[in-house]
Amino acid sequence: MNKTWTAIIVVLVIIAGVWWFQGGSSVPSLYPSVSASPTATAKATTASKTKTPATPVPTLTSALSYTQLVAQYGNNRIQFDQNCQAQPKAIVFENGTRILLDNRANQTSVIGLNGQTYTLGPYGYQAVTLSTPSVPKALSLSCNSLVNVGTIQLQANISGQ
Repeated sequence: MNKTWTAIIVVLVIIAGVWWFQGGSSVPSLYPSVSASPTATAKATTASKTKTPATPVPTLTSALSYTQLVAQYGNNRIQFDQNCQAQPKAIVFENGTRILLDNRANQTSVIGLNGQTYTLGPYGYQAVTLSTPSVPKALSLSCNSLVNVGTIQLQANISGQ
């Protein structure tokens, strides 16, 4: 009988020690992995599940600042506003002209031009060369899900360059 009481006391001491070590919770949790307060593990898990864009956002690698690029490209620039509208809406360029596609929205925009797509990050830009074997040709601009937001009329290169 003495051994039985000793065994019961040892078991109770172990249970009390575990209870105290776990912070004195009076109700055992059925879901030990769920925590009401954030933990370092939960934060690490959240960070590891951060979504990455399906397509990387290309950046124009240039030693020039945005202001210098605007000055360099001058009127050879098409801006896309917050509503994905092109400015200017219609423009004429010679075949082989290099232009700047300029996203002035605070969100990523996917610009479609002559069968190519360009992903421009918020306030991003991309220099492209307008080139097609058959000119004159009208090139339609799209922005995200909007089509025909602008038109480029591509003409033959008459300057002889």
